[in-house]
Amino acid sequence: MGIKKVGLNRNVKPQTLTEKLFFLDFMKGLKTTIKHLFRRVVTVDFPYEVTIPAIRFRGVHGLRNVDGTEPPDFDSWIKKLKIKPPEKGETRCIACKFCQAACPVPELFTIKAEKLKVPEDHPHHGLKVLAVFDMDLSKCMFCGLCTQACPTDCIIHTDVYDLSSYTRRSWVLHKEDLSRIADDFIARRGKEKFDDHSKWRKDQKIWPEYDYPRTKIWEGWMPSFLPNYKKSQSNGEAEN
Repeated sequence: MGIKKVGLNRNVKPQTLTEKLFFLDFMKGLKTTIKHLFRRVVTVDFPYEVTIPAIRFRGVHGLRNVDGTEPPDFDSWIKKLKIKPPEKGETRCIACKFCQAACPVPELFTIKAEKLKVPEDHPHHGLKVLAVFDMDLSKCMFCGLCTQACPTDCIIHTDVYDLSSYTRRSWVLHKEDLSRIADDFIARRGKEKFDDHSKWRKDQKIWPEYDYPRTKIWEGWMPSFLPNYKKSQSNGEAEN
């Protein structure tokens, strides 16, 4: 009794002797590979070679400092949240936690503000100052929602994309790290991305005009929080 062959496409002609001898089917499969073999290489030899991403690239975050290009309502937000008016070179962050409220993974943020310990007759008595702003980028999906929610245009995406590290601890960026990253990015490419009031240029917006309500969804709304989403131990690890 012979072996019954099943699943064969009877419309396919058997290979000729020439096709078998010169591996013509094999060469047809390599046609695309051979075609790209003589084209210009588009990859880079990282880390010895690096590329400059597009300005809309959502890379490592940064916290902008006061530099005279703040939004028009910057002072009103400071008064509303009773924050000490920052001087030039200090962070714009007002500890409103809008970024944390907008984030799909809010526990990646650790944000704390503390009241200034000054005498009652001091002009800054009763005002707060940002004490802690940490971001655990190992939990971040780089969606950009935090940058849209920020009322002072403080938190931004930069073009830094190298997050390689030997420890998870180094993925936790503190406010000093974030400010340094933002300062470097603004000095290099700020004019490409922002206008005179730190707003995204029309040709660089992530959200198109028809999605304008998304950019306004957090304006004027003060979120309420539990004592803390989740007390992270990253601060203690970073200090050790």
